[in-house]
Amino acid sequence: MIIRSLRISTTLAAAIILSGCASITENGIDLSRITSPFQRNSEAVPSFDRPGADARGVITYEDYQVIVAREGDSLTSIANRIGLTATELAETNGLPLRYEPRAGEVLVLPVNVGGNLVSSPSGWSEEIAISAIENVSNTSAPEVGSPTAPLRHRVEAGETAYEIARNYNVSVTALASWNGLGSDLGVRTGQQLIIPVPDTNLVPAVETPAPAPAPTPAPEITAPVVVAEPAPAPVATNPNAPFVLPVAGTVLRGYQPSGRDKNEGIDYQTEPLAVVVAAGDGTIALVSESLGGLGTIILIRHSNDLMTVYGRIGTANVAKGDTVRKGQTIGRVAPGDPPTLHFEVRVGTESVNPAQYLP
Repeated sequence: MIIRSLRISTTLAAAIILSGCASITENGIDLSRITSPFQRNSEAVPSFDRPGADARGVITYEDYQVIVAREGDSLTSIANRIGLTATELAETNGLPLRYEPRAGEVLVLPVNVGGNLVSSPSGWSEEIAISAIENVSNTSAPEVGSPTAPLRHRVEAGETAYEIARNYNVSVTALASWNGLGSDLGVRTGQQLIIPVPDTNLVPAVETPAPAPAPTPAPEITAPVVVAEPAPAPVATNPNAPFVLPVAGTVLRGYQPSGRDKNEGIDYQTEPLAVVVAAGDGTIALVSESLGGLGTIILIRHSNDLMTVYGRIGTANVAKGDTVRKGQTIGRVAPGDPPTLHFEVRVGTESVNPAQYLP
C-alpha cells in the first residue's frame, strides 16, 4: 500500500468545522456556529463508516492493520494486548513512549498480528468511486482506496485535517471518525491517517440530459423586451448606522435566516475584483479558507459583541490580529460569475439582519 502525502498551496489555514463535530473555539469564537453558512464541504463524497474492530480493537486491511485505543489505554497496554512492544508501536506512529492515546484513537500497527480481513460491500468498485468523486467535485479524482485497502496519508508539517480532507474529497467529519481525532481535529507531523472510502451507494445517480427539442421559429416581437436587473443596493435610510457598506454592488440575495433558501447574510453582486472594506473599526479574528463554497473568509470582531463576516474573498490584505478602521480595505472579491461578496453581521454567535447596521 502506497502512503500518499498530497499538499496544496494555501496561504490561509482552514479553521472551519463541519456540523456534527464538537464545538471548537478560536480567540473565544465558536467556529462551529459562526461558520454555519459554509460548514458543508460541497466537494466531499459520502463515505462508508469505519469498519468494526475485533475484540482486541484491531481492524485488518489487505496491506496493513490498525488498532483502536480504549478508555485508559497506554501504548504499553495496547502493545501487550497484541503481542508487540510499546517501542514498536511508538516508532511506527511517531509517538513518545509515554503518550496516552484518546479512547477511539487509531494507531497503525508495525506488523500483522493476525485477524480477519474486513469485508467489501457488494457492488463497490474503484471505477464507480472515481466517477462519483468526479461527478460531485467536477475535478479529476485523486487515487481512491477500496473498503479492504483504504489509502493512508502521512501528515506533513503544517498540514491540517481540513486541508487533507479537501485533498481527498472526503468530509473532515469522516476523516475524524475514521481516525479517532480529538475535538480540536489536531493532527501531528508524521501521523498516518486512514482516508475514508467513498460510499457510492449514497451518491445520487447522474442523469443523462434529454436531447434538446428542435428549435421552433420565434414569434415576432412587437413589444419592447424588459431585461431584469439585479436588486438595487440598500438605500441610505439609516445615516447614523454603525457600519459602512462592505463593497460597492447590488443585492443579489437578501437576509433569510430560515427556510429552504436560508441565508444568514447579504450577498452583493460586484464588479470583478471589487474592493472590500471593513464595515467598522475592529480586530481581524480569523482569515481562513472555507469548506463550503465561500472561498476565503475574513472575520472582524467589533465592540458591543458584534462581528462581521466577509466571504468569497479573492485576495486578503489583512492577517489575524490586525487592527482595522471603518472603511479600510481588507481585500478584493474573488473572481466569479457573477463576482459576489457574502456579508454577515453577528451579535455573539447569532446572525442578525445586516441591513439594520448599514446606511
